[in-house]
Amino acid sequence: MTMFRNSGRLLCTAFALAASVASAQNREPEQRAVLEPIIERFADDYANDPMAVDAVFGIDIDGQRWTVNSSGKSGERVVTLFDGFGEREMLYFTASVETLNLLDQGVWNGLTAMGAATSADLTPLDILTTEGYAKPDNYDALVRPLIAHFWTRGTPEVIPYGVQHSRVVHGAPATALYYDKDFRSAVYHIPGGLGREQAPTLTVPFPRMVIVTAGEAIGEIGDQPFSAKAGEMVFSPPNIPVTFWNGSDDETLSFVWLMWGDGA
Repeated sequence: MTMFRNSGRLLCTAFALAASVASAQNREPEQRAVLEPIIERFADDYANDPMAVDAVFGIDIDGQRWTVNSSGKSGERVVTLFDGFGEREMLYFTASVETLNLLDQGVWNGLTAMGAATSADLTPLDILTTEGYAKPDNYDALVRPLIAHFWTRGTPEVIPYGVQHSRVVHGAPATALYYDKDFRSAVYHIPGGLGREQAPTLTVPFPRMVIVTAGEAIGEIGDQPFSAKAGEMVFSPPNIPVTFWNGSDDETLSFVWLMWGDGA
């Protein structure tokens, strides 16, 4: 068990944990010795994060498992790292060693690693639940900030959003900036030549805003054509189909995409 406090790091190793549980849930001790310091870095940083919340959740990296307990007490946050899952009902993050390394190196943030066009898409970082776990009514309000802040280290938190920090979502490289309850934001980079034939048409029940930062967007909102170049913003009302694409065969179209409201 490892504990982290926001007033300074306190390391406490407890040998009283059941060895049988740990050995059943955690394999390949040499690999674990490499992975655990990475998990500890995220937990240590989270103990000092002013946006940290009270939560208990698991982490599964290619079969190696930990439980994280984040608790604020008397103005001080304590983040404790336990071996294995035990019998607790909870949600847990699951990822490969390669994905964990990309998160650790700051190539991806957690939200980018979980970015998906549909809920059925497989993503490098995912959330599963142990048997018996029931999602609370405020699940999104709890989980979205947890993903954003636990998997991003540093004060202040800085999110790089160049192409090299993106994943392909909705057919183009994207970096998620921040998600919260009824709010999503991302940066997209659409390569030149990726035209109308590859552009998805989306109809959603909440408003969206596209802020063009490079290139030119050509598209349609309902049956109304539009164009927007760098330095311009396009507002998209809810429940109206929207399609837009890169207007150039050579230049990249980059934009910030903001979505908010019920269901975003």
